[in-house]
Amino acid sequence: MKETILRKKKIVRSQFVTSLWLLAGGIIILGMVISFMTIRGIEQENRQLETFYEEKGASIIKALEAGTRTDFRLNMKALRLQTMLEEMASQSGILFLMATDANGNIIAHSNPNVVGTRAFSMQQLAKLHPRRHVSWRIMEQGREKAFVVYREFRPFALMSGKPHGMPRSVCKMENHKGMQARECSKEEHMFRRKLFPQHGPVPVIYIGLDEEAFATAQRVNREHAMVNAVFILLIGLAGFFALTWAQKARQSRRRMQSSEALANEVMYNLPDGLLVTDDEGRIAMLNDVALEQLNLTDGDVVGKLPSDVLPECVARLVELTGGEVLSEIEVECLGEHGEIIPIGVSGSAVALDDGTAIGYVYLLRDLREVRRLEAEVRRKEKLAAVGSLAAGVAHEIRNPLSSIKGYATYFGSRFEEGSEDREAANIMVHEVERLNRVITDLISLSRPSDLRRTETDLNVLLKHCFGLIKQDAATHNVVLNVVNDDTLPHLFVDPDRFSQAVLNICLNSFEAMPEGGTLTVNLSHTEKLVTLAISDTGKGISKEDAVRIFEPYYTTKSQGTGLGLSIVLKIIEAHGGTIHVEPQEGAGAQFVIEIPVSPVGENA
Repeated sequence: MKETILRKKKIVRSQFVTSLWLLAGGIIILGMVISFMTIRGIEQENRQLETFYEEKGASIIKALEAGTRTDFRLNMKALRLQTMLEEMASQSGILFLMATDANGNIIAHSNPNVVGTRAFSMQQLAKLHPRRHVSWRIMEQGREKAFVVYREFRPFALMSGKPHGMPRSVCKMENHKGMQARECSKEEHMFRRKLFPQHGPVPVIYIGLDEEAFATAQRVNREHAMVNAVFILLIGLAGFFALTWAQKARQSRRRMQSSEALANEVMYNLPDGLLVTDDEGRIAMLNDVALEQLNLTDGDVVGKLPSDVLPECVARLVELTGGEVLSEIEVECLGEHGEIIPIGVSGSAVALDDGTAIGYVYLLRDLREVRRLEAEVRRKEKLAAVGSLAAGVAHEIRNPLSSIKGYATYFGSRFEEGSEDREAANIMVHEVERLNRVITDLISLSRPSDLRRTETDLNVLLKHCFGLIKQDAATHNVVLNVVNDDTLPHLFVDPDRFSQAVLNICLNSFEAMPEGGTLTVNLSHTEKLVTLAISDTGKGISKEDAVRIFEPYYTTKSQGTGLGLSIVLKIIEAHGGTIHVEPQEGAGAQFVIEIPVSPVGENA
């Protein structure tokens, strides 16, 4: 029991460690998946935020270009780009706006004080690399950081690679210098030449947006992503635990169902009786074998006390057992037909891992077969003893008996026929012959059964046997009746020894019918067995005698050695068959011989 509990604990510990590893692996995989999804989500949010700021800066640039085109179309004498930069810089979220030439010099700025200064060095311009398409970069502006959106400043659309829509006043200002003083100042002229050079790189417009708002938005996105990740992780863990619990519950149910099915299968197919009681001592389970052994007709015994439904021989033993281990104890119970059935009762407690007893299991073993085998062993031991005795004394006894018989015959011949002396001599001769027959029977028991098998038709063999005992049957006023089986297969037996066994049974039947009767021999067969049933109408055999009738020296006759049926049993067993008697006291007896059908030529 302790070893079983330790083994169960090891199995439980192993399953727990495996479950922990599976749980840890699931959490790691789930964490990796959620981390990957969170990182991707943060990156997508950042890209969307960058796109939003980039599009916001592009919109401002387009607005500036649109304002510039409007100024030119209205042929205004002064370009209002500087004014527009200053006005737009006052809006929330815009740190600065500026336009620079290709060398990084500031042409216009939302802060007029820095106009004409250098905004970027050539190395910085090389890194910025302004193009026609919008670009952005995080840049430091003093102590602050700015989200700077920039691209080339092109207020006029390109057609066939050339600007169009430029007003004539500009061309007049360039071609007719005499009109310069009237239409625009030199500063304005230079300002316009910087913004719209005829040759070379075009100027670049820069929109500086508040980077703190951008960083705040990024931080909020990260926080939201982390909160979502934690929430998803918790939901995932809850789902994982729920699935694990459901899987374990399903496995537990399946194991329980399998265990119940296995227990029921084992219980109802055990060759022995099984009785289970609960922790209160009431019957919890009883299989069909136990019902038959205990001669119970009512199977509804579950939940009842053993003393209420079980035979007293078992009930007292069950109630007095308690929680102790019960070694096999033999009790005797009455069978269905009033016969005594020896039953071996053994049991042990059913306990949980912590040692708490929850019931008791009893095994009820029918000992009739055990007792039969024990009797068979005793019989064989007795036969062996008789054989040893016969082998030791046969030679020493037979020689003196031969001498006694010879002298008795000699002295008997010297007396007159019918005299008392001659009768005494004849009695001596008959007694010597009887002793010789006893010795012959003893030698037959001790001698190995060397069979000389030949292909034999039992129908013919029985006809021959009945021919030998026909005269004895007439003397005892016995009618012989043979029921042949024409489809009977030939057997590979020793005809002489088999005939000896049949004749011994028939002669015993004659003696059981002193006033006459009928002796019937019935032949039948199945696919595997040939059955020879010899029945008489004599006084029959009691059940007590039937148990010991094949034992050596056991006889119910006033005169007899008790070796005849022992020799019959030995002959039948030598052929691989069985013999048993069906006692019917006062109504005759029947000896049933069964011989296995074996292929002709097989030497068993």
